[in-house]
Amino acid sequence: MKDKTWKPKRVGGDSSGASSDMPVIELSIRSTECKATLEGFIREIDGVRLKDGQDPGVPALMIMELEEKPEDTFSLIRELMKLNKGMEIFLTAARLESNILLEAMRAGAKEFLAQPLQKQEVSDAIMRFLERAAAPVRQGDGQRAAGKVLAFFGGKGGVGTTSIAVNLAAAIKKGPNNPSVALVDVNQHGGDLPLYLDLQPNHSFRDIATDLSRLDQAFLIRVLTKTELGIQVLPSGYDDLSTGRLSPDCVEATLRLLQSSFDYVILDCGHVLDLTTKKALELATLILVTSTLMVPVVHRTKRILELLRGSGFPAEKIRLVMNRFLSAEQDVLKETEEILKQKAFWLLPNDYPSASQAVNSGKPLIDVAPRSAVAQSYRDLASSFGGQSAKSASKGSLAGWLNPFKSRNVQSSPSGA
Repeated sequence: MKDKTWKPKRVGGDSSGASSDMPVIELSIRSTECKATLEGFIREIDGVRLKDGQDPGVPALMIMELEEKPEDTFSLIRELMKLNKGMEIFLTAARLESNILLEAMRAGAKEFLAQPLQKQEVSDAIMRFLERAAAPVRQGDGQRAAGKVLAFFGGKGGVGTTSIAVNLAAAIKKGPNNPSVALVDVNQHGGDLPLYLDLQPNHSFRDIATDLSRLDQAFLIRVLTKTELGIQVLPSGYDDLSTGRLSPDCVEATLRLLQSSFDYVILDCGHVLDLTTKKALELATLILVTSTLMVPVVHRTKRILELLRGSGFPAEKIRLVMNRFLSAEQDVLKETEEILKQKAFWLLPNDYPSASQAVNSGKPLIDVAPRSAVAQSYRDLASSFGGQSAKSASKGSLAGWLNPFKSRNVQSSPSGA
């Protein structure tokens, strides 16, 4: 918070001019010898190039090595193919049983390279890939545009930042077209996002931070935990009692990779503005500062907004989300907006019983109380990111639930949604 001179980097621009238009190949190979051999072969082939650290996007071709449990590899291939429809996958292994080859092809692998690798076989396979890549692309089959990164940052602790991130992710996932959604915990000071979804993940950001050089599409899918709804979750793995911290470089590499594979990346950034969180905010499409109408929260929210503005973030990138709002607080809201010099983008109604039931059951609000005003507000908020303007969305959030909400006897509590 004392870093007054920090300025965000301008990200998200078109960097395609600095790189070649040649198809990019990524290697997900455990064996050092096999990987080195493949790299040597590929570098001698015209028309393709190996992926490096400057390529945050999805590769055109990924060559994977078969794991000890083949079914784990096949599941990974299927998941990668769902997320990246324009990507091809080759598989390499020392074993070439017919049943393994058949299952690999069923999972979506295009080619199988037997070990020890032969230069001509690798070259022929890649030439066939280039022929397929050069074929006319059907509408909708190209690589997806970069996903939207929505970063939630709390004006103060306890305002419901995690709950909002979780419930918005669920509402977006249940929306039209079944978009792909990743939910990421960037909070290193007590992040407990898995508890809100009743998850016991085996992996977290720590696995990536341990060795950032291992990060690729395949490794990323391995460390994500998929919910029943289909949301891919990446927990922080850090809290105030643990040692170590995420580096900004680790967060940047991970978020760029997620953005290239998912339609939406929802970030729970907690309420501590450290260097790692700043990096996440730089990469965000929108920064949604969450707050309530309580005086201490408003006071700190004002400081956060001033710091973000003073650090060079454009005004159109910053949104204010008021949580636990009651219809009787309209006058207080207007006064608060004047103090903060920021109009509220969205108002989430206060429904403590539904919110507490959702948290304690480890389920999203739209599942626990689908007909509640707050669940409808989350659905409307999710729809606003699909094309509606901020102005029309905000009006909808007010008009859509204030009238029916007046008849509800909802508890007011300092700890709700």
